[in-house]
Amino acid sequence: MRLTTLLVAVSFALVAVASPSATAGPAGGRVEWMEVFSPDGTIGRMPVRLPAVEPSASAMEVAAAEVVPIEINGSSATRFDLVFVGDGYTSTQLGLYHQHVQSKWNEIAAFEPFKSHRTQFNVWQVNVVSAQSGVDNDPTNGVSKSTALDMRFWCNNTERLLCVNQTKARQFAASVSDVDQVIALANSTKYGGAGGGVATASGGNAQAGQIAIHELGHSIGGLADEYDYGGGDCYPYGEPRELNVSRSTAAQMRANQTKWYRWLGQTSPDGGVVDTYQGGRYYKRCIYRPTSNSIMRSLGRQFNLPGREAMITAFYRETGVVEASSGQSIKSAGETLWVKTVGNASVTWQVDGVTVGTGPEFTPRGLAPGTHMVKAIVTDPTDAVRDEQARAQWMTRTLVWHVTT
Repeated sequence: MRLTTLLVAVSFALVAVASPSATAGPAGGRVEWMEVFSPDGTIGRMPVRLPAVEPSASAMEVAAAEVVPIEINGSSATRFDLVFVGDGYTSTQLGLYHQHVQSKWNEIAAFEPFKSHRTQFNVWQVNVVSAQSGVDNDPTNGVSKSTALDMRFWCNNTERLLCVNQTKARQFAASVSDVDQVIALANSTKYGGAGGGVATASGGNAQAGQIAIHELGHSIGGLADEYDYGGGDCYPYGEPRELNVSRSTAAQMRANQTKWYRWLGQTSPDGGVVDTYQGGRYYKRCIYRPTSNSIMRSLGRQFNLPGREAMITAFYRETGVVEASSGQSIKSAGETLWVKTVGNASVTWQVDGVTVGTGPEFTPRGLAPGTHMVKAIVTDPTDAVRDEQARAQWMTRTLVWHVTT
């Protein structure tokens, strides 16, 4: 499983989340463009200067961190593993930290398509213990705390920008054997957060979920931002790789069967119908988005239909549809075959090309003498995915047994 980074921010005023782009900064540092979230849900971008080199945690400190399972739904080989690390929580505040972790995960898991695919996730809490409670510059600029991950407000002279030592955060997260996403929580109720190599969020702030979900749209679904400012007027590049933005009009999509043509005219969960709306990926014109205002454009919204499809496909690309099955050696008639599925996948059984049943188990009986081919076709038939090529590639698997009688 891959290690990816979740770019999360939490703020009712200004919070920032880094984009993948970065340039060299002064004095050996680096500059990243970061997303800025405002109270009305709109999102912008700003350059943030970050250090080039960060100190690391000692091996002894990392070894002392306890790993606590929050929700385990299966083997890490067939699940997304989301890992929380905390800063500014003392040894007597680990109960509070646990509450913060659980609250953030519950908010994410209540949001579609995470809600319908919750069992495809494992969630872990790494108990990182700090010497002092709280983080730097909280509640006011100039306050200094001795903490394990060096989290701090007023990063880049922006009050709500909450930075973290990403090197240390990754070290502690690696206490979990398999890591796909990392979120660092600060022991603070002050609204603020940031992103970059590792996400940050105020653990005690209730607004984290929407921003976390927006950033999961990037890191899991590969979705583009759909807001139309921060880049320029006319989008000057070729067709973008992201599935939720395009240079094509609706008519061109239909004619060429590209991007979200399958969803055109359908009512979308974020409101309105799917079409081609002018503006997206930071440009006003010459590029289109699927709906007027999804969560990839502003907070407080749902994923649109093409975005939701991309997320579900990405879930299965990581987890697959089969967790385990009976051995696929030659079997004898009367021996029960079984498949343990992942997510919402179901099983259809065939014998010599003829469908004979559904469900997790099948026992071949009444077969003519000889060798027969038994297949288990495992797929998620959800109508939230209309790209049948993607369903065949990522959401379907066929298992084969040869049964002798």
